[in-house]
Formats: sequence, structure tokens, C-alpha cells
Amino acid sequence: MGTRGEIYVRNSSAVIELWRHYDAYERYMKPYFKLFARYAAWCVDGQRHLLTYPEDVATMLITFDYEVKLSQQLHFSRRLFEVKPDLRPRGNIDDFEKVWILDIPDINDERRLVWRVRGFDYRYGANVEEMRDAIRRMEDAMLDCYLRKTSNFTLVPKNEGDGCKFCRYPGPLLLTEDPPVCAYCLVRKVKGDDFVKEQVEQILKVAPLISP
Repeated sequence: MGTRGEIYVRNSSAVIELWRHYDAYERYMKPYFKLFARYAAWCVDGQRHLLTYPEDVATMLITFDYEVKLSQQLHFSRRLFEVKPDLRPRGNIDDFEKVWILDIPDINDERRLVWRVRGFDYRYGANVEEMRDAIRRMEDAMLDCYLRKTSNFTLVPKNEGDGCKFCRYPGPLLLTEDPPVCAYCLVRKVKGDDFVKEQVEQILKVAPLISP
């Protein structure tokens, strides 16, 4: 059984509803959102106005979740998980314990481009559709009737700190540490350098002989 959660990405122009099956608890989601803020800033590069569109932010969040799943695959010698993002559009799914609301600003102003993240426990027995309507209408004063707040923090989506040596990618697919190189640049280097490609091919030929 996973810790299921609903995630709402919203501002006054739109509300996007997502759902995840696993790991919607605070200990996982807080660092998850913090890394995602860096990842989203890297994705949009100079097009920072995209960080104010719920549709774009939700799309990047699903993509980020898929890369998290791929990074989990790389840590095991055999396939242990289905290769798809855990995060998905909510649709008609009603099974949840946690609720997360990611509020993003309406205006692309560098001084005001701050995301607010809040986490909640669902109050069992509360009217679910009334809760969702309150979230959609941004009637946050009503949320105490349905939810118990457990987290409240802000994020500034900037790509600061360590990232890929070549492209500054900060996400979960960083494959090496010293220097940090992401999977995308590693593949690009292998395909673009005949000597490196030859060395990798030799390693792949030997790998089956030394792998357990």
C-alpha cells in the first residue's frame, strides 16, 4: 500500500489536478518539491514566464516524476518498477490520504516569482467534492473543514547549486558525482566521440562476463 495523494497546481487562471499512488507523505514530498523547483527553472531556461502557467508547471512535474522513476531503475540490476511516472492526471480517482497545493503567481515578476507549497492530511469523513470545489475556487478559509495542514513553505524556482558539468541539469538523472554529469550529456558524449564510444562498447562486451 502506498501513501496516496492529490496534488493541485493552481493560480487564478487555472487549477490542474494530479494524483500519486506512492510517497505523498511530508518526508518525501518536501525535498521532492525543492528539487523540482530547481529542475523546472532549468527546463524553462530563460522562458521564466512558463513558471507562472499551471499547465506548464504540471507538465514539468509529471516529467520530473518520470525521471525520478528512471533514476530508481538505474540503482537496481534488474527491473523492479514499472517504467512510468507515478504522478498522473487525477481523473476520477478518489483514493487519497494527503493533499498538496502548489500555488504559483499570476505575473512573471522576478521579485514575485515565488511558489507556495502546502501539505494537508485529509479529515476522514469530510465531503470530498466540497473540498475539491473549495480548492478550485481558492476558498482557502474553508479548507480547515476538510483538511489538517501539515506543511507550509515557499520556493523560489532557480537553478542554483551543483548540477551537470556540461548543461547544469540539477535533476534525478545525475549519473556521476565527480564531476557531476547527467544521463543526457553522457549519452551525447558517447554518441559524439568515436573513442569514447569504442571504450563503452568494449565495456559492454566485458560486462556480462563480470556481472553476477
